[in-house]
Amino acid sequence: MPESRQIKKTGKKKTRKKKDQQEAPEQLSREKKEKLKALDNYIENVLEEAGEDFLDQFKQIEGQ
Repeated sequence: MPESRQIKKTGKKKTRKKKDQQEAPEQLSREKKEKLKALDNYIENVLEEAGEDFLDQFKQIEGQ
């Protein structure tokens, strides 16, 4: 009896265009820039409230 082999089909890889993956900073809309600025301010305030101990621990974890 001949040996039967199964052929495994591979899935197609989905690719994105470079434009979809990353927007150039100069192409960001004014609304997105304002949202990013607000987010940066929020993160900065949270980190200031967390204190130096938290920042030191965070830097150690990020360094690993």
